[in-house]
This record gives sequence, C-alpha cells and structure tokens, in this order.
Amino acid sequence: MIAAVFMPGCEHNELCYDHTHVTELNVEFDWSQAPDADPSTMVVHFFRPDGSLYRRVEFTQRTGGKVRLEAGEYSILFHNGNMETVYELGNSHSDYALSGVSRSILEPMGREGDAPRPPESADQLIFSAPDQVWAGSHSAIEILPGVAGQTVKLTPVEATMEYTVEITGVENLRDDIDVSAAITGMSPLYRLAEGCHGGEAATLPISVERVGDNTLVAHFRTFGHCPQTELAHTFSVYTSNKFFVNYDITEKMHNAPDPRHVVIEIHGLRLPDAGMGTEISGWENVEEYEIDMN
Repeated sequence: MIAAVFMPGCEHNELCYDHTHVTELNVEFDWSQAPDADPSTMVVHFFRPDGSLYRRVEFTQRTGGKVRLEAGEYSILFHNGNMETVYELGNSHSDYALSGVSRSILEPMGREGDAPRPPESADQLIFSAPDQVWAGSHSAIEILPGVAGQTVKLTPVEATMEYTVEITGVENLRDDIDVSAAITGMSPLYRLAEGCHGGEAATLPISVERVGDNTLVAHFRTFGHCPQTELAHTFSVYTSNKFFVNYDITEKMHNAPDPRHVVIEIHGLRLPDAGMGTEISGWENVEEYEIDMN
C-alpha cells in the first residue's frame, strides 16, 4: 500500500542506451615516408570545425589503435610523444605547435650562468635542440554515426633536421676541461598545421662529444633555421675554464647541399695551454677563426 501511494509521484528518467552518436575509429599510421622511425608513442589531436581541441589521444603502438569519437567533422594533427626536450604548445588547430624547452647556454656541460654570445644574437632566447620529431596533419574527416569499420590513415614525416658539426685539429684538448657549444639563428618551434618551422630566432645550446685526442663532434637536430628572414649563424665553442671561440657558419648552412642533413667541417682550434687555469674572473676569447668554404 505504501508503494502504491508513492509511486504515482515518482518521475523516472529512462537510461539512454543509444550510443549511435559515438563511433569507433581505427587510426592507422603509414610510415612509408619514415620507414626507420621508431617512436615510443604517437599523439593524435582531433579538432572541431571551429578549430577548438576536441580530444587528445596517445597511442602506445607505432601502428596506431582505436578511439571512440562523437559523430561529426574533425581535422587532425599528430606527432610522436614522450619527448624530453619538446613540449606541446597551443590548444587550437591554427596555433598548435611543438616547441623546444627553455635552457641555459651552458647546460650541455652541466654549468650554470651565462657566457659571451655573438652581438647579433645576444638577445635571442635560448631553447633546447629538439628530440627527433615525426609529425603531420590530415584534412577534415567526417565520422558517421553507427557505421562500423571507419578508418583514417595518417602519414608522418620527419619534422626535424639533422646537423653534424665536426672540428678537427683541436690542440690542448685536456681531460679536465668540459666543452659545449651553441648555434644561433635557429627556429624554436614547429607549426603542425602549416607543416613548417617558425617562431622568433633562437640560440640552441649543443652537447659536444670528444673523438680521439683532437676532434670535437656535435650531432643534434633542429626544427630549421632563419624563421623570419635570412640571419647570421655562429657556432660558438665554450670550455669550462671560460674560454670561447666563434665560427661564422652562415654560408655553409645557407648553401648546404642537403638542408635536411647538414654537415659542417671545421679544421683548427687551439685551446689554452695548461696553466691558464680556471681561476680567471671572466671569459676570454681564444681567437676568431675563418672557415674554409671549399
């Protein structure tokens, strides 16, 4: 009887079991443009027609996976994830980019503080050289409601460029001296929707490897150089006992036969003799070097 009294006044909302507006999409990555790529994860961003971000999905498989989306139209930007020196910037289709991380000029040698910089680039912001990036975009797709087996195929390409700077004939390369480098006039970010680098010109601190007793090699990646207009490019070498040297590599960079795989060879660098210790108060320029362009 009690139930009979209360039941007429009870409003009951039926549960919605209609999920036809949510559909499973197969995301497949086509690595034909970068067959050797081996990213640990792949990130896919789905944007609404107004450019706002609808959803970010990270796949743990190089081949892709499945995602459930509301029916509708989307544009897609994608790239590899799980990177140490690259972070995601922006939350709309037009301004989304991958950017290097802010760094100090001497961070590659594990030192704090500033160091002399070429006058034309003294005000440039300092960003890390990026990890290797594979990225791309896909024009608008339409997800149909209640249709099984819908698939989108995404084709990543390498967004970063490979640089190698080799300095041979290095004198006084002692074990008790740390060495790093920096390169000026570089792009700090990559715009996925446009498929190109951009931003204000930046300086990238670079790690340097010793090879044998008289060779220094810097191997790194960039998003590109001269983001606004043609700029000068200086490759600076720094040592832990506060000596530095600048190399003007502008012509070699601008005239590189393969701009995606730039190799710059430099011969001749005399570091200070032992006895010019680490107690000096400021930085000293060893000397300026001219680079043989042949």
